Order: sequence, then structure tokens, then C-alpha cells
Amino acid sequence: MADRAYRGKADRPPEDTWTERSRAPTDGRLLRGDRTRLQIVDATIELVQAGNPEPTSREIADHAGVAVRMIFYHFRQIEFLFQTAVTRQFRRHRSLIAILPPNGPVEARIRAICRQRCQLFEAIAPILRMAYSRVVGSKLAYDVLAEKRALLRQQFAVTLRPEISSRGPRAPVLLEMLVLAGGWQSWDALRSHSGYSARASEGLMVSALMDLL
Repeated sequence: MADRAYRGKADRPPEDTWTERSRAPTDGRLLRGDRTRLQIVDATIELVQAGNPEPTSREIADHAGVAVRMIFYHFRQIEFLFQTAVTRQFRRHRSLIAILPPNGPVEARIRAICRQRCQLFEAIAPILRMAYSRVVGSKLAYDVLAEKRALLRQQFAVTLRPEISSRGPRAPVLLEMLVLAGGWQSWDALRSHSGYSARASEGLMVSALMDLL
């Protein structure tokens, strides 16, 4: 079956912010539906993380142990499934990014930030690459990635507040430069395009951020 909307599904908004929902314990049909939806999402994540950036509906169904039609029953379009998978994988690992207090030596704070970003980016790199390849024209992908960027920006804004504020009118410019140097695209360029190891990329990111301050 081609990756197209399943005709038997009623037209409704996609579940782009899917979360595990509590159901009445006696409602077995709805509970089974939730479990099937979770199987499909997790199967998609596992395939992407294993190196398949665009698994087909057949590959996902086989990996999840369900019929292909169940994918389109629950998600209408394969694109909605991909973005639900991105949302779930990012929110599963977002606790790796903590808003650190803005005190102590600045180098220690920078190193803590970069250690967290190394852990986050390495954990979800395949999913992020897939998401960025699909962001054009997709509000779902845009919203998920905007949430990620906002969290990373907030970490810089709070943890490095004294250093940023000291620049006066240039403070917003410094924040933008920090966000750029410490963001996913910079990390992916070091890892995927320049071929640095995760440890070396982390060290280079520390150096770049320290130079900006």
C-alpha cells in the first residue's frame, strides 16, 4: 500500500502532540487503541534511530507487528506519524537539558551546558535530522523544532545571564550568536560533515562559546 491517507478514517486533526492518555480500566477497546498507537510511534522511532531516515508504512507496520491500515487509521497520513514520533522522542529526552543557575565560574557553566547538549543531540540525532528534512511546509515539524529551540535558548538566557547582560545594548546580539554556536545545526556540522567524535565536538563547542564571551 502506498503512503497515503487511509480512506476509512474520519477527517479529524492529527494527533501531533500525542501523549499516553489514561482511560477507564474497563474500556478495553480504547486501551488497545492507545497501545497500538504507541507501538506504531515507537516502531517509527526505532527504525529512524537505527539508520532508516524515511521508513515506509510497510516497514513501520512490520516492525510494530500491526497491519498497514492501522497506521492510517490512527494517523491519517504518514507525515503525521513522523511528526508524532519526533515529538515523543524529543520530549522523552528533554530532561537532559536543565536550566542551570547563573553563578559560579563561567567556564564551568559553559562546560555543563555543552555536556548536556552532547547527551541530548547524540540521543536524538537521527530523529532531528529527519525532522529538519521535513520542516518545510509542515506546521507540525515547525512547532516541535520551535519547542526544542526555545528550550535551548532559555538555557543560555538564564545560565549565562550575567555575561549576556554585561554587553548592554549588544546583549541580544550575543544571545543570538550563542544560540547559533551552541545549536543543533552547529553540532550536526561537526559530527556529520566534519567527522569529529562526540567528545571532540563537545570540546569545540565549549571553545566556540567561550570565545564569544
